[in-house]
Amino acid sequence: MVAITSWCSLTARAQQSTGSSHTYVVSSQVGEVIDHQEKVRFGLFPYYAADDFKEARFLQYFSADSSSNSVVLQATMRSGELKTRRFTESELQDVRRQIEGRSQELQQYGARNAVAGDSIGGTYSVELRSGTSFVGVLLARNDNELEFDAQDIGRVSIQKSNIRSMQLLSETQLRKGWEPVGNGTRMFFAPTARNLRRGEGYVQDINIVLLGANYGITDHISIGALVPALPGVGLNVFAITPKVSVPISEKFHVGGGLLYAFAFGSGGGIAYGVGTYGTADNNATLGLGYLVGSGDVDASPVVLVGGATRISRRFSLLNETYITDGFLAGLVGARVSAARVSGSLGFIYGTGIPILPAYLEVAYRFGRVR
Repeated sequence: MVAITSWCSLTARAQQSTGSSHTYVVSSQVGEVIDHQEKVRFGLFPYYAADDFKEARFLQYFSADSSSNSVVLQATMRSGELKTRRFTESELQDVRRQIEGRSQELQQYGARNAVAGDSIGGTYSVELRSGTSFVGVLLARNDNELEFDAQDIGRVSIQKSNIRSMQLLSETQLRKGWEPVGNGTRMFFAPTARNLRRGEGYVQDINIVLLGANYGITDHISIGALVPALPGVGLNVFAITPKVSVPISEKFHVGGGLLYAFAFGSGGGIAYGVGTYGTADNNATLGLGYLVGSGDVDASPVVLVGGATRISRRFSLLNETYITDGFLAGLVGARVSAARVSGSLGFIYGTGIPILPAYLEVAYRFGRVR
């Protein structure tokens, strides 16, 4: 195969030096450049692994006297390596028929079985109730099952009832091979304007003494609560944390909510509004909150500035800063995450405050995510 690839490269270079070339469009369905998603969507070029493939194009070369021509597939791998392969006219026709046939299949499935939230052609991380997980491109769907083209195992049909979670991967996650580790709904303690998806939730233990839980009622409304983790130690606290979120665009969300606590016979909390720009893995948040209690609202707002950035498959850096009346305090630290479990460590800092570890959390994500 190496010898064939080298021969094709030499042939292409020789033809370029003696004649002319232009991009050959094998089908209007894919255009001049065939990207990774189109390769998987139409089942093209099986001799190139899907997880290595980036994009490809057909180039047609003409001899100097225009008496002959040839077509070469020029494929670029994710590593940057360039591979070439010569195609005959019959092979080009086979590619064209495959694209057109598969396109008709996808259109028929889409027309008959449209289901909101399941995007044909999208790449998903899928977890089954059996514990098995895989990454695959959604090829088709009906009322009872979904069909994927999964990495390493090929086409597979899965009963919807057997799917525990199914999350669309971003371009960054696809490029770097990162699985989803949450929807970016919070920093440490502070919320973002991104919301839990319908049916998704998490439970958390904060500093050993507090237990929390949050659940997505819809894609835009969630509800949460905080209770003492160790009954009988004198920590008589109960808090509720409803939140509403609205996407303005794919990367910009606005939202608002309330953290209201009942402790030692009285109640109070903070009502807030926030805006968040970015993705689940990398985002920045700006918010404004007002302290409420005993029917009163504090005239001085609390400004929230924070964000998160994912630096590797497992690690993210986090910060949340609160500013009010010239006083500043916040938490800075990191989170280590797997698909379901995460742990966070935050250090407090601020005006007149020494930097000390102050936030320790373990969280578990649960529920069915579509």
